[in-house]
Amino acid sequence: MKKSIGLAVLVAFTAAGCADMGKRTAIGAGAGGLAGAGVGALVGGPKGALIGAGVGALAGGSVGLYLDKQKAELERVAETKRTENGVIVNMKNDILFDTGSAVLKDEAIAQLTQVGDIIAKYNDDRVRIEGHTDSTGTKAGNEQLSMRRAEAVKRVLLSRGVQENQVLVLGLGDTRPIADNKTADGRSKNRRVELHIDVPNPTPAA
Repeated sequence: MKKSIGLAVLVAFTAAGCADMGKRTAIGAGAGGLAGAGVGALVGGPKGALIGAGVGALAGGSVGLYLDKQKAELERVAETKRTENGVIVNMKNDILFDTGSAVLKDEAIAQLTQVGDIIAKYNDDRVRIEGHTDSTGTKAGNEQLSMRRAEAVKRVLLSRGVQENQVLVLGLGDTRPIADNKTADGRSKNRRVELHIDVPNPTPAA
């Protein structure tokens, strides 16, 4: 059993190292292979571990390619970063809203329309919309404002075909700064709406 699982892990990482895969895709394939090996060993013994590793590696690699493709599309219209777990789209509040307002500017709606059109093509996406503020004002006021802004972004995405059950909205106020709130530049960076995209339950290939 131990030898088979060890071989299964080797198969998983061999699949992960395919030359055509990007770094993130390779990580997904390796993780998928390890998970598949464990499940396969429990269900089908040594042989099951090998089969599970191969299937898991392919599934993990497919998710990586899916996210890489989506990032390439999104970064044409917004600031986008690929992470180990998915894709983050960062939209600065100064571009989206006037100070103290949760009403989207016309140019913001145009940008979000493009983002929504892209996300709507990826039915396996789960999108967490996080509203963030700087530390100016009260905690309660910042939470409410960040939630209203996140909800405004959600409405545009839904209008472009993103499904309600794909989206979670959070108003986090000033609880997760990414820069120093003591400077004007830092406060500007902290005022933002982030779209966190991941793929929890990918649809099996036909």
